[in-house]
Amino acid sequence: MNGGRDWIVVSSGSDEYAAPYLEALAAGGLPSESLHLMTPDRRDELPVFAARAAGLVLCGGLDVDPVRYGEEIIPEADVELFPERDAVEWSLLEAAREARIPVWGVCRGVQVLNVFLGGSLWQDLPLQQPSSVDHGVYEPKDAIAHSARVVDGATGLGTILAREAPRLNSRHHQAIRRLGAGLVPVAESPDGVLEAVELADPEWWVRAVQWHPENLVADPQQRALWEDFARAARRREE
Repeated sequence: MNGGRDWIVVSSGSDEYAAPYLEALAAGGLPSESLHLMTPDRRDELPVFAARAAGLVLCGGLDVDPVRYGEEIIPEADVELFPERDAVEWSLLEAAREARIPVWGVCRGVQVLNVFLGGSLWQDLPLQQPSSVDHGVYEPKDAIAHSARVVDGATGLGTILAREAPRLNSRHHQAIRRLGAGLVPVAESPDGVLEAVELADPEWWVRAVQWHPENLVADPQQRALWEDFARAARRREE
């Protein structure tokens, strides 16, 4: 182990919401005893979580506060905030960046990561960027909403997604608008919404997607995303 770093920290809004992420991580090869859930009501334990992390997973959930990317909430936008969670995840990302801990972001996770690195979001896609592509298919969780196009197959994430045309579930009303520093686009939906990004930093493994692969682990390509993170976290433990 590397200085006692043997936890996979899973950041979520609640224990219940985190359940499919924990199952996907287990399917990706991480032992259940290594998975430690961080929620805002556990924020007093944040220093311990940060010190023990060998990997960080940012789960889906409510919206990032637009103040963090220099905007006020658009009155007509359907924005739901959870500022306590924003604060926790900023602290976790700061610790991860300092120690070069692998980060894997899903849905809200890609948005948090992007804003943390100085990017911005569309506050409400249907309002600001109307499209014929449906990004809000909420049930069933594994319903395929649309395809994606890999725009950079040379990246680590792109290598996985380029194996076959990705088919994605989708339930989000926000998305990346301006990319954060160092992030490169890996895949996009047919209407140009960014679906996957990766940090161009060989010293810090950071990858994130806009869809919900935790609901698609029966698909080998989607399960490979979780296995990819598991390998990165195990290397960090060594």
